[in-house]
Amino acid sequence: MAFIPEDKLLEIKDAARIEEVVGQYVQLTQRGKNLLGLCPFHPDTAPSFTVAPDKGIFHCFGCGAGGNVFSFLMQHQRLSFPEAVQELARRYGITITMRDLGPEGGRQAKKRQLMQEINREAAAFYKSSLAGPKGGKARDYIQKRGLTKEVIRDFHIGYAPDEWDGLRRHLQNKGISLDAAQEVGLVVPRAQGGYYDRFRDRVMFPILDRQERVIAFGGRIIGVGEPKYLNSPESPLYSKGRTLYGLPQAQEALRLTGVALVVEGYLDLLALRVHGIANVVATLGTALTKEQVRILKNQVAKAVLVFDGDAAGARAMRRAFPIFASEGLAVRVLPLPAGQDPDTYAFQHGVEIFQSPWDQAQPWFAFLVEELIAAHGLEVEGRVRIAEELRPYFQALSDPVEQGLWLRFTGERLGVDEAALRRSLTSAAPVAAQRLAPGHSLLNNPEERLLKWVLHHPGIVPLEELEDWAQEFQNQELKSLLELVIRSLKEEGALDHSLLIQRVEEEHLRQQICALTLGKGEPSTELLADEWRRARQMQRLKKALAQIKEELAKAAAIPGGEELLALQVQKLALEQQLQDLKH
Repeated sequence: MAFIPEDKLLEIKDAARIEEVVGQYVQLTQRGKNLLGLCPFHPDTAPSFTVAPDKGIFHCFGCGAGGNVFSFLMQHQRLSFPEAVQELARRYGITITMRDLGPEGGRQAKKRQLMQEINREAAAFYKSSLAGPKGGKARDYIQKRGLTKEVIRDFHIGYAPDEWDGLRRHLQNKGISLDAAQEVGLVVPRAQGGYYDRFRDRVMFPILDRQERVIAFGGRIIGVGEPKYLNSPESPLYSKGRTLYGLPQAQEALRLTGVALVVEGYLDLLALRVHGIANVVATLGTALTKEQVRILKNQVAKAVLVFDGDAAGARAMRRAFPIFASEGLAVRVLPLPAGQDPDTYAFQHGVEIFQSPWDQAQPWFAFLVEELIAAHGLEVEGRVRIAEELRPYFQALSDPVEQGLWLRFTGERLGVDEAALRRSLTSAAPVAAQRLAPGHSLLNNPEERLLKWVLHHPGIVPLEELEDWAQEFQNQELKSLLELVIRSLKEEGALDHSLLIQRVEEEHLRQQICALTLGKGEPSTELLADEWRRARQMQRLKKALAQIKEELAKAAAIPGGEELLALQVQKLALEQQLQDLKH
């Protein structure tokens, strides 16, 4: 881990309140002094993700993820530790130097800053090209597609000129590294040396992250040619499976409506925005991923898929259904007439069906059943085939009540006995992973229970006594954690759980601290102290008894040994003391 001064970490941590940072990605509700939400790191249908604002930590009782505000951003945004520190410092206006990040951390941060600068410069170049003399046909195309000035402005739409090196020359004139421009996918190396522009004669759609920074581009060709759409390759800034186009611009509408409209393309989204539909996001040229569904799940309670009205659109929706089901996000389908997409439908028929999409949409399972009936018919062979194809979708349903309702619907629709259909659909069903309930005890021995108690009541036990206790810990990992607690109490006079986590290198130990701190089932002070004293005394007695047994074995080997009787008396006394302690 890069060296970053602890006082700088404390300054950032105090400014970047964990509930505020996590709340940008997870919908949190108050539960006592803590906050609960659906975990963004695993399929979570009941809130198992806990944030403790007073301690500055989070923990999921479903998958075990835990940490502080830095580790949350690292896991959620796939950042290194220095990158997470720098990102939070930037958000909260705290000055942090490359020297603070250490040699490697500083190198990574500089590289990321350079990539962001290159994308900013490219977006400005494309925007200027659209407005300039070379952008005439692009402006004509945009006008033909019905895009308004407001949409062009809000989505930073631009134009890549019909030149091989327009952007390359612009970046070179600005003194920007073309090697770095290649890494973010804006230029491509020539076989004979040098670079040429990746995007040429295309309307450009900048792709933004949550902080509205340009991380990639999509380009739609104006004239004839392939591919029709060209996207940036993946880079350290951009992962298409973890990004949704239009999300920053849609966040407020998503919050207000609680429903996300999901479309397939840039122009589909922009056409709906032109008509005032703001709660819409788009995929980025690939099938919908579980990471994208998790992003939606932490923004809205419901999603409506509005894909193209053709076979490819139907296939894309069918691929998405199991992901929504396994992630526990309610989803419906808004099918469009054959040959229509949201863009053409909105301009030809208006957007009335998109204004209350959940009410207009079909439940996804019903849509799927009807699609399969249309494909295979209701002859015996067709019904058998439909049941086979339904199996993985049915098994993706995590709620047994929902399973039962769709089982009844499908049986009635296919004319199949419900019990027989259940046997068919549930055969070889995967066993759901057991979740660790918040009340589940992690405490398997007195040392864990003691550490939990100290994490809850760090000021009760005198430091000298804590140090004495630490020396008697048998579990070396727990001993090292208790010693870190003691160090924190000595240096700060109090226990900062978030800083304690930052001082722990191993991820599983960080998670254990969070689990012990936020888990339920805290023992009472008196009972725990008595139990710990009893456990320590039993350890001493067992050690003494083992030594006596060794001496007895030696004494028994010596004929007429005078110490044999005395040792046997001591052994009986130790055994009686142990027995008394057990009871």
